[in-house]
Amino acid sequence: MTRKRTIARKRSVLLEYTILLCSILPLVFAASASIYSLSGFGGGSFGPIGKSIVALYQRIVTIISLPIP
Repeated sequence: MTRKRTIARKRSVLLEYTILLCSILPLVFAASASIYSLSGFGGGSFGPIGKSIVALYQRIVTIISLPIP
């Protein structure tokens, strides 16, 4: 009887993780689509949010590399 309970517990935990993963993945895909958008077969471009992230990254790299001669 305890073996069946253990198996049932393991299955319920696996189901919980599966439901959690399936509920988070659409949010991740939506966020990545707003940062980087594919435009046809030639390649992609950064969306409006992605452009601001790239600009912030360029500022940080410029600030870090300025003191180095």
